[in-house]
Amino acid sequence: MENATEALKIAFGVMMFVLALTLSITSFSQATQAVEGITYMSDRETTYTYVKPASNSNRIVGVETIIPTMYNAYKENYKVYFYESYTDENNNQPMYLYKYVDPNVAAAPTNIYYVDLEKEIFSSATEAIEHLDVLLGKRPINTTAKYYEQFIHTEGLYEFLSGKKFEEILGEYYQEDALDAENGTTSGILDINKTKKRIITYVLHN
Repeated sequence: MENATEALKIAFGVMMFVLALTLSITSFSQATQAVEGITYMSDRETTYTYVKPASNSNRIVGVETIIPTMYNAYKENYKVYFYESYTDENNNQPMYLYKYVDPNVAAAPTNIYYVDLEKEIFSSATEAIEHLDVLLGKRPINTTAKYYEQFIHTEGLYEFLSGKKFEEILGEYYQEDALDAENGTTSGILDINKTKKRIITYVLHN
């Protein structure tokens, strides 16, 4: 009986020791957190990394970004423009991609510097993509090949754009507003009912 009593006393003592040790560790952890909090509040500037803000949000991109964008322009109702230099709409230097030759009109070719299904002369997006496929490669040797006379860059557009960097400028507008401005009219259509068109401008980055 006495042995059982002694065993209970020992067990109770061990339990009290463990409880006291646990309380001590908890109190120490809380004290450490409090000290760290006070230190952080007194000198929070030391945790900041200051970054100089960019002058604009435009990206600098290469051919790996531009080529997919050109294809998507025919599928997703937006246009892409290319410029050697760009200040504003009235002061810029286009970067010509190809020349359009009208087979029905005896006139000088028109130099094209954009990808826009609305403005280019194609019967469908499928034909426009086929046209882009040809222009991206080298100019065909056969002078009677399709689109032969439209090449400006005989090495192909892909090779011409490779190695160059462009500033990508994003924007959008309503097609109805552009038509009103062109015709000097006002449609009165609510913005919610208008057709929004995205425009991407690539300016050669020096």
